[in-house]
Amino acid sequence: MILFVATLTITSCDKWDCNGDLDGMWQLTEWRDKENNVRATKDDMIFYSFQLQMASFRKLSEENYYVSSMLEVGSEQIRIYNPAIYDGDGHDKLFPMSILSIVGVPEDGIFHIDVLTGSTMKLKTNTQETLVFRKY
Repeated sequence: MILFVATLTITSCDKWDCNGDLDGMWQLTEWRDKENNVRATKDDMIFYSFQLQMASFRKLSEENYYVSSMLEVGSEQIRIYNPAIYDGDGHDKLFPMSILSIVGVPEDGIFHIDVLTGSTMKLKTNTQETLVFRKY
């Protein structure tokens, strides 16, 4: 009976986290451009969230800024694509990648994973920008 319950519990939900340490909620603590100038800090209240094949982005200093997107995760890189905002009646409206620029997502949507642990993430873009996050 215990084996049956354990098997049922394990197979009852197939929506397991699939991105390892990446899954969860992250706060941007520092964003620097290629000249090492600070573009944003934790005071800018920028948040990323990753789960399954989805990512979401919030900037609390911008009223109602909440954008979701599709997500592909590899061992060394993350790709963000198809940003969308809920448009009502169960529909999302797709936007160009430029809508994500204010939260640090590059136009090509590609981040290279420099550091990823259970508490810290450091991402680099193809344009040599660096974004550092803490997990919360």
